[in-house]
Amino acid sequence: MLLFSNFGQTRPPQDAFRAALARGASDTLLLTPTTSLAEQRREQYARQGFLVRPDSIVTLSRFLEPLVRDCRPAPPAVVDRVVAAELSAAPPDVFAPLAQSPGLRRNLAALVDEVASALPCDHPPVVEGLTEAAAAFFELYNRVSHRLTDAGLWLRGARLREAAARLRSQGHPWRTVHVAGFHGFTPAERDILEVLLASAQLCIALPETDSLAETRQWLAARMEVTHLPDPPRSPHIEVRSAAGSQREAEGIATEILHAYHDGTPFRHMAVVMRSEQPYRPLLEATFERYGIPARAYFQNRLSDHPLSRFLTGLLAALRKHWDYEALLPLVASPYSRHWPFYIGDRLDHLLRAKLPGAGLPAGLAHWSEWEPLRDQVLSPPQWAAELAGLLKLAALPEVRDAVSPAQVLTWRRELSAREGWNNALQLCALALPDLPITLAAFCQHLDEVLPHVNVDDRDARRDAVALLDAYEARQWRVPLVFLCGMVERGFPRYHTQHPILTDADRQLLAAQGIVLRTSGERQRDEQSLFEAVVRSASERLVVSYPKAGASGEEFLPSFLLAQLETPAQPAVPCRPPALWRKSALLSTQIRDRQLLTQLRKLRGALSPTAIESYLQCPFQFFNRHLLRPEEPPAEPAERLDLLLQGNILHQTLALSEGSPLFVEEIFLRLFRESCEKEAVPHGWRTEKARLDLRRNLLRFLASPPLAGARTLEVENDFDLKLSDDLRIRGKIDRLAELPDRGLVVIDYKYSTPERVRGRIRSHLRGELVQGGLYLWAAQKMKRLKPAAMLYCGLRNEVSWAGWHLPMFGWQDVGESCDAEQLNLIIKQAVDTSLDVASRISAGIIAPDPADEKKCTWCESRDLCRVEVTANQPLTQIMGGQA
Repeated sequence: MLLFSNFGQTRPPQDAFRAALARGASDTLLLTPTTSLAEQRREQYARQGFLVRPDSIVTLSRFLEPLVRDCRPAPPAVVDRVVAAELSAAPPDVFAPLAQSPGLRRNLAALVDEVASALPCDHPPVVEGLTEAAAAFFELYNRVSHRLTDAGLWLRGARLREAAARLRSQGHPWRTVHVAGFHGFTPAERDILEVLLASAQLCIALPETDSLAETRQWLAARMEVTHLPDPPRSPHIEVRSAAGSQREAEGIATEILHAYHDGTPFRHMAVVMRSEQPYRPLLEATFERYGIPARAYFQNRLSDHPLSRFLTGLLAALRKHWDYEALLPLVASPYSRHWPFYIGDRLDHLLRAKLPGAGLPAGLAHWSEWEPLRDQVLSPPQWAAELAGLLKLAALPEVRDAVSPAQVLTWRRELSAREGWNNALQLCALALPDLPITLAAFCQHLDEVLPHVNVDDRDARRDAVALLDAYEARQWRVPLVFLCGMVERGFPRYHTQHPILTDADRQLLAAQGIVLRTSGERQRDEQSLFEAVVRSASERLVVSYPKAGASGEEFLPSFLLAQLETPAQPAVPCRPPALWRKSALLSTQIRDRQLLTQLRKLRGALSPTAIESYLQCPFQFFNRHLLRPEEPPAEPAERLDLLLQGNILHQTLALSEGSPLFVEEIFLRLFRESCEKEAVPHGWRTEKARLDLRRNLLRFLASPPLAGARTLEVENDFDLKLSDDLRIRGKIDRLAELPDRGLVVIDYKYSTPERVRGRIRSHLRGELVQGGLYLWAAQKMKRLKPAAMLYCGLRNEVSWAGWHLPMFGWQDVGESCDAEQLNLIIKQAVDTSLDVASRISAGIIAPDPADEKKCTWCESRDLCRVEVTANQPLTQIMGGQA
């Protein structure tokens, strides 16, 4: 019996097991710590031509399962719920202030599992000198253990000890047992090794690290020890620094593609991270964009699956009497019958328009059959049976041939998620007492159980890049390894004392045979973990780290990098490869005769606003005024925007023209009606907007009137013929007359003085035509010469801008000009309008913004892709280098 003590590599037991296979031995067993390592070894020997029995390479749990099949393990979700129940019923005094804290509950549940594996017997001995928190924990541990025992459930430690006892009494068929890939053993696992030592030839390989000194000492007292030298071949190490995590991921993807094109299969490459977050989703998204197959060796939680989010969201909406805000994400879910069809968009718009509100809309009437559950009180098993029926609301995917591997994996995860939903319901029923509870209470427990249920993606692809955490990577040996995220406090992690079982408590427990790792031991494990990851690369290791985070904070490179003695180099410049061939740019001019005929009909009547939209960008006009897509209603808090406020003020001024004494009553009525019509919620924002509007209204009414001007009409609609095939329509806010001088056109703007002055500058640049067209329309309707075109800003202060003939008392009202300049403004607006009409008739709709700053808030910005049509280099758009 030998203890191979090299640097954590599993080669000696593997070679011995291979030799046994070559002899045809059927009594040799290889034990591994994880299913993934057992799967690798079976596939490796099969590729080498050996016949391997499925039960000859297994995990320790799989090896012991036949012995303790009748001992039901206590799932982590059940332990979590039992701990929560005990804390709620009678919490120890030291835990009472935080008894309802999820963090304390999760901490205690994890500690229960850790202590259960370390206890030499089913119940902890009495230890003097423990802190108050530690003593309270063991009191809670005994209560949790008894409750699980009464339910017929076994903690892992107790189950392993029972397996050891049965293994000792019943025996096993294996003559030689090889143990590979482990990095330490709990006291309960040592009981299994004791039995195997007495009944078989045992061969174990362990790394020779300081953190495992106690384990090696325990084994050395029982086995012959052989020290093997470190592997003579060290990997070539490179260190990369990237601007951020995204650039780091793209650099890794680029190097993987280079290595693949140089002949390295994807299965001979792995990316290692200290923990799953935050790198796993970033790497998966990046690799998908680069077309790199990747297989992640992580547990997928049911709570993160779309099916789970849909069903829990449905239950939440049911409890809230179908609140519209809770229904919105359900309508957009892929499990909704309406997604992604037109009826789904219509339903989404309907719900948004009625926010805030509640009730089941007609499009979701088939969900009404679940409404009786809202007020029922059932036992947990009954709730589990009822809620299992929710799966029928999520239609099964249509399975078909000739699909991508990614689609197959999606279907597999879907089926596993449906199975996991039923498992989560059963776990809730198992963890809760058999007493009637409400739907809300059961759902509260269900939300806590879902993160403990795993979704098996059943990804069996061989030629794929492996995504591993550092613990999983210790068992691997891969030619090319990428180690990412090497920043301080990322890798290594810094461990502090446990808040409940401190290091002093753990030392007292160790003297009683209860071995629990201290913070110092866990900190030393970080060094061993790093060294194991470095040795996992057989040929080349690329270590990388980001210089800064997403918000710009600078990162400090990990101090572990100093051990590599390799200077950092910039990340490989990357340019994402195209996933498909670039097609030729489509024509941005309509040429079909029938379409052009229809286009001329649609542009037969234009408003000044539509013409100005075309002047800003032809595609904006095409989308906004011809296609006219319906935008989603604004959020309730955003509905009382400046546009609606300006409309309220316009209507108030129009209606109060003949009743100035009732202006405040008119304003309050219009404000209330507008808020009711647009479903604007009551709150401080609404009240602030009302006070601001009232203040601006009263400020305008108190301002001096235009000297000598007599109002003719307010809110005057017009629809006049500009040419044989073009009509101009609009509405003039106020039309006045200056005796013996001519007409004054006034347009109110709920804008600040600076914005009003900006309109004048835009007129001079030829970007606006409203002023000139309004003067032209007034002249046509009243048969009088124009005397002034004025804009009146009503926000914050009363401001005037525009053009007018010289008038006494109008020194601060716009700019003084002569009649020729007014006629020139009219002529320029008319000519521009005719030119726009001709360009529309020609079908010119190319994205061509006059002011690119305005593209930021244009609703067409995601359609026109103006940044691409501007012929910018792709590398500049992606932030890369040429």
